[in-house]
Formats: sequence, C-alpha cells, structure tokens
Amino acid sequence: MGGENAAAKDDGPIPVVAIGASAGGLEPLERFFSEAPPESGWCFIVFQHLSPDYRSMMDELLGRRSRMTIRHIDDEAEIAPNTIFLNRPGRSVVLRDDKFHVTDFGQDDTLPRQPIDKLFASLADRDPNRTAAIVLSGSGTDGSHGARTFHLSGGMVMVQSLEEAAFSSMPRATVDAGAADRVLFVSDMLPELQRLFSGELSSERPDTEEEEVAIARILKLLERTNHVDFSAYRQVSIGRRVIRRQQLLGLKSISDYARLLAASPQAMEELFQDLLIGVTAFYRDTEAITALRRKVLDPMARGENQETPIRIWVPACATGEEAYTIAMEMSEALEEAGSNRRFRVIATDIHRQSLDIASAGTYSEEAVARVPDQLRNRYFLRQRDLFVVNPLLRQKLIFSAHDVLSDPPFMHLDLISCRNLFIYLNEEAQARIISLFLFGLRKEGYLFLGQSESLGKFSSEFQEVDARMRLFQKSTSNSLPERTIVTEARRRMTPHFGPRTPPQRPARAPAQITEVAELRSRDTLIRSYDALLKRYAPPSILVSMTGAVLSWFGAASRFIDTMNNMAEWRVEDIVHPDLHFTINVGMEKLRQGNLEPYMRQVDVEMGDGVTESVVVKLEALDEVLRTRIMMISFLGTGAAEGDAPHADTILPGDTAVPITAVPATTEDITQMSNRIQQLERDLRLTEETLQHATERLEASGEELQASNEELQASNEELQASNEELQSSNEELHAVNEELVSVSAEHERKIELLSVLNHNTDMVLRLLGVGVIFVDGNGRIRRFSELIGTEFLMQTHDADRPLSVVGPRFDFVDLPKLVDGVLTSSEPADARGDWNGRDLSIEVHPITTETEVLAEGGAVIVIHGLAETGNGAEAENGPD
Repeated sequence: MGGENAAAKDDGPIPVVAIGASAGGLEPLERFFSEAPPESGWCFIVFQHLSPDYRSMMDELLGRRSRMTIRHIDDEAEIAPNTIFLNRPGRSVVLRDDKFHVTDFGQDDTLPRQPIDKLFASLADRDPNRTAAIVLSGSGTDGSHGARTFHLSGGMVMVQSLEEAAFSSMPRATVDAGAADRVLFVSDMLPELQRLFSGELSSERPDTEEEEVAIARILKLLERTNHVDFSAYRQVSIGRRVIRRQQLLGLKSISDYARLLAASPQAMEELFQDLLIGVTAFYRDTEAITALRRKVLDPMARGENQETPIRIWVPACATGEEAYTIAMEMSEALEEAGSNRRFRVIATDIHRQSLDIASAGTYSEEAVARVPDQLRNRYFLRQRDLFVVNPLLRQKLIFSAHDVLSDPPFMHLDLISCRNLFIYLNEEAQARIISLFLFGLRKEGYLFLGQSESLGKFSSEFQEVDARMRLFQKSTSNSLPERTIVTEARRRMTPHFGPRTPPQRPARAPAQITEVAELRSRDTLIRSYDALLKRYAPPSILVSMTGAVLSWFGAASRFIDTMNNMAEWRVEDIVHPDLHFTINVGMEKLRQGNLEPYMRQVDVEMGDGVTESVVVKLEALDEVLRTRIMMISFLGTGAAEGDAPHADTILPGDTAVPITAVPATTEDITQMSNRIQQLERDLRLTEETLQHATERLEASGEELQASNEELQASNEELQASNEELQSSNEELHAVNEELVSVSAEHERKIELLSVLNHNTDMVLRLLGVGVIFVDGNGRIRRFSELIGTEFLMQTHDADRPLSVVGPRFDFVDLPKLVDGVLTSSEPADARGDWNGRDLSIEVHPITTETEVLAEGGAVIVIHGLAETGNGAEAENGPD
C-alpha cells in the first residue's frame, strides 16, 4: 500500500482505528492485520466479547500476523502509534483525551452488556479525520448505538460485508441504525483508512467552490424553514450528512440537491429529520446512571428543603428514554428516603417528531430491554408487544420544543442532564450553553455531561462530584450568563462552507476595531438611547391603551414605584395614585378615538406633607396604528408650595415660565362615571356569562364523570374478559400439548402396526397361506399380500363384494361357502386343485366379543399357495 508512512509523519493527533468483533471475528482480524502496514503510525484498538473464565490467545494469534507492538489495555494508559491494544475480559473501556479509562463490569449492570457501544461512543470527541470505527463479524447488536453516536459526530464507520461475515448480526445492526459509512470486504478497508488519514477523503467535504456555496445555501434554507441555526454544529458532520443525503437521492451534485430542497418541502423535512434524530436509550450507561443516583438523586431526596419541588432539565432529550430513566430513578430515590417531595423533569428538544414519541411514552420490547425487571413492572404497562409509561410517572415529565442554543434557559434548576450533545457542537456553542446552564442552575445545582464532554473554560465555576462519570456541582453564586456569549447567541454565525479564500494565519484584531465593535453592540446602543432620552425628552411615561406602563424617562421616575411590584407594570400598580384619575380619563378619550392632546393640572402628594402641583399632558404618539400608545408628559408648574419650578420639569431651551392648566372638570368626572357604568355593565354581563358557562361546565363535568364511570366499568369488564381469555388460552395450550402427546403416541402405534402388518404378511407368505377378511354382507374388508399377488387383487378392491372381485375356484363356489358360514356361524372348508396346486380353503366366522368387531363377518384362509413358488427351495432343502 503506497505511502504507508505518510500518516506517521503528519502533524496532529495519532490516527486511531477502533475495531469491534465477536463471534467469527478471528479470521477477519487475522486477514486485516496481515495486510496492515506495521509502520503506519496508527493506533489500533481491538475489542472483543471475552469470557472471564477463558484465557484469550488473541495476542499470540495476531502476533503471528503483524510486527506491531501488541498490548492489553490498562487504566490511564495512553494510546501509542504502531500498536495494537487488546481488551481484557470483564471490563469496559472508554477513550478520553487519548487515554484509556477502564472499569470492571458490575453485578447490577443491565444485561446484555454493550462494551463496544461505550468505546465507539467515546470516540465522538476526537478529530473525525484522525479516527475510524470498524464493525466485524459478531452476534447481537453491540456496537450499533455507539457507532451511530460516533457517526453523527462526523466520524467514519466501516462495516464488514454481510455476505463475508460469518455472523452478520453486529454488522447488520450497525447498518440498520444508519451508522455505516462504508460496507466493505475486509481486504478493502485498509485502502479506505489510508485515504481518510491522508486527507484524501477530507471527511467528504465539498471539493469545489460551487459545492461549498451550494451547502451554504442549503444551511440558509434549513435556517429559514426550521428556525435552527446549524452553524453552531460541527460543520464536518453537517457537510458529510448533506452529501450523503444527496447521494442517497441519486443526484449528481450538491447544487442539484440544493435546487431540489428549494422546490420540495418534503425533501427539506427529510434532511432536517436526518440531521436532528438523536441517539438515546433507557439506562444507556448503567454505571453513569448508578453514580447519578448515588451521588446526586439520593442526597436530593434526603434534603432538608422538602417543600420546594425538585426541578430537573434534560435538554436534547430526543425520544425521551433518558428523561424517563432519570424520572424513574428520582421516584425510587424519594420512595427509599420516605419523602413526599414533588419533582418535575423538563425534557426539551427541537425535533418535534421525537418529542411526539416521547410524549406518547410508548416503546417496543427491545427499547425497554435495559430497564431492570422490577422497574419495568412498576413504571410500564404492557399492551401486546408494546410498553406504555405508567400515567403516574408520565405526569412528572413535561416535554417541550426548545432550542438550547438560542432560547432562554429554564430557571431554579436542581439538575441539568445534558449528555452527548456537545459532541455535535463547536467549542463556541458549547461555551454558550454552559454559560446558560450556570444561569439556570440553583446554587449547588448539579450538571451531568457525557463521558467524552468537558466544561472547558467554565471549570472554575463547578466542583467535581465524579470526574470519571462527568458529574459536576455549581460552586459559585454566579447567576448571570457571560454577556459576550449571550450577545453572540443572538448573532448569526457564518457557516464554514463559504467560498474558499487563501489560507492566512489569523492576526490579533487592533484595539480600535474591538472598540468600534463594542460601541455598535446592541447593549451599548440601548444605553446610548437611554442617555439621549434622559437629556432631551420631557419627563414622560409611555402607557398603552390598555393601561400597561411601557417605560418612563427623566424626572417621571418620581411618580413611579416598582419596589413592591417588579412583575406587573400597570398604571394602577406602579404610578402614583393621585395621577390615576387623569390618566384614566386620557385613556378613555383615546379609546373613543379622540386624538387631541389632553392637559390637566393635578396636585400630587409627595410625602411628608409636601404637595406638588403638576401639569399633566396626555397625547397619542401614533394616529394610524391600531395598538395606540399614549405619552404622559409632566410640564410642571413648580408648585411645591412657595418653591420655584422644578428644573427637571422644564424642557431644554424653554424659559422657566410656569405652564397653567385647568384641574379636573365636570366633563372629566362625567366621562369617568360613564366609563365606570359601562365597565360595571360589562362586568355583570361577564358574570352572567361565566355563571352560564360554569353551569354548562358542571353539567358537562357530570356527564363526563358518568361517562368515565361507564368507561371504568367497561374497562373492568374488558379486563375480566381478558383474564378469562388468557385463562382459556392457557387451557387451550394445555389441551394442545396433550393432543401433541396423543398424536405422538398414535404415530408410534401406527408405526408398530405397520411393522406388525409387514411381519404378518411375511409369515403368511412363508407359510403359503392367504387370508381374506369379509364383513357380514360379504364385502371384502382386507386381504393379505399373498392374495393380492396370486389373484391380481388391488388395494382399491377393499369394500367391494367378494362375488365380484374375489378368487374363482372350480371345486368350490367361494361366495356361496362364505354366505353359509355367515348364516350358520359355523366354520366350513373345501379342498381341491387350482392351477396344479392342492389348495385347502377354510372359512371361519368372526366372533363379536368386542365392540370393534360387533358387525361380525368371516375370515377365509387359503392353504397351499406357496407350493409352486417354493418348489426350488423344496428341492434344495435338507434331506
């Protein structure tokens, strides 16, 4: 293989090839390593299913095929080039930061154990251009889930050809999971690895500027139609999956695929689903779930604050298996602690089809196979071949569409479980999400990550609870997300698939550019607008037509009090009470379409016996928009008694001349009285409507209650019927088993009877005796083989009259002789010559002592039929 040393000379991480194999995997491994270049610079990890009671000879067998160093995997060992690492029995292995982390299988681990899955999944954090996974012959499905996780992160997965594999279950499961990039014969895998590690494949990224532009256009289409910004995802993975989708549709170029997506919403939806379908499972990593239960959930359940509900968030929940797993473990922890504390699991994702599956809570038998039996019986209801989540558990979970990259985080959280999401995102997006997690977690809240994920620059904000299982606890009181990260969350990032430019080493931006960018930021502009309004706008309050206070400026803050009400900003809640009447009159005029400015003088009690006379001016800011906004300006008269006008109440450039206005008039009072009467009338009407609606709801509730009782009764009847059917089914099974036993006995007896008949015919032939049985009507029942041979009688002659098909003799009328015996029930005989043979015929009546022979009949015995046939034997017989 040309250029076999090229990879070893490349800068960058050591190329890693992880190989999973089981039954039938020895032969392809030997063929693979007999051709693998010993100085390639690659590191090989071979993981097999090994019995703990059997000493593996794999190191010796591969040592005959390869000159590479062969080592067994030890904990904390680092990968090495030109080396084959072999697993030990009874242990699982993950690769993190190019070091092996080894754990023993636990007795409580769910069976079957899937160690190849864990190894493959841990590769997702490595450079996809320097990592590959191979699935060889084996039984079961181990490796398929881990291969899919690695595949979704942009890694290359190769599978042995199903025709070549001695046991095709493992390769087939990987193909069915949609994780196989290549299905190859073993002899074709090494050239493909060489192409990957040499950069020739470049992770299937586009080769031309036109293709790059087409992929960028596709990402724009996805963002516009589905409101998801894929620029935060690892572009290698996104590019590969777009190209793979194009190839599956048989299109020649990415540009053709982009045109198809623009014209076909269905094709766009298929690509979107292909990009976002996640990988999850019940008790996916049993050891990690056990650590979560012991170190997080159990302490929560025993916590002192039993009144506050526990809040858990599971972002990127996919089809919900992990969310239900955590809910089950939380329920078990609370029950074990004897606590009645409530909890809620909020599970979110941006893929609505996955959320529909999660909300339904219905899973296949294969999906719940990892759930321990006692938990499956407690938290699932079986319906035929499906398992449905118990409604009591289902009520503990809320499934919601939410984009963790752009939507605000949930607040007051005790635990966030975000496992195996970061492996699909770039570093900037990871930092943004962790910052939002910090914002949402309570002090001393917990964060649960995947085994190949890290906190990055936020490590100082957390303390390690279990470093190996990636369990962390918030250690600071910081509750504000980093401003630059939040700002960047709203800013669209440029995809990596733009037109190519000559590679340049990035230079540090000048201080001036950074300063201008800061001045142009949204937050800075808003602060600048606030400063302008305070300096040049009159003291004002902005109020909507419905009475909501939108904002206020300058000295108007003296008439606003939000200390006791931070949530509801309405006139009656935060504006000084002495201004309510005037503002309400102004709003009423605005509602009636009167857009003329309204000005009144109002005395405002400012406390400590000080009263200030203020001229309040109300005017509509917009005359066209349906949702109107009113500005309340304070033009003050300087009327704190004996004082000069307040400086803040005079517009810049105006002279300090008091502005006069009339106080509230009779017209204002009349208008407000009419408004109050109208509101009271509307209130009475609303009360009557509500009363009517309440009565209807009560009636409907009673009907629903009755219907529910009927349904419950019907359900109980159906349950009883189901139990009866199950009982009948069991009885039918028992009867069927008995019938099978009886049938087997009958078959055995038939075999014995066949043997007996054959033996009887053989004895009669040797004796030269033929036998015919007839019934009470003279019809032939059966005859011996010798009779059929001598008198040319066939099988179908049975049940025919003896007078029609029976033997004919000159010396006796056989049918007449038989009739006499049947009539008299006395035996009879005859003797004579037939074809040179001396025959003796005996006819005996058949007694009717048993029910089987109750119909009677006779037996005809003919002696001497073997004289001619046995003549040679007589001549050669003994003297």
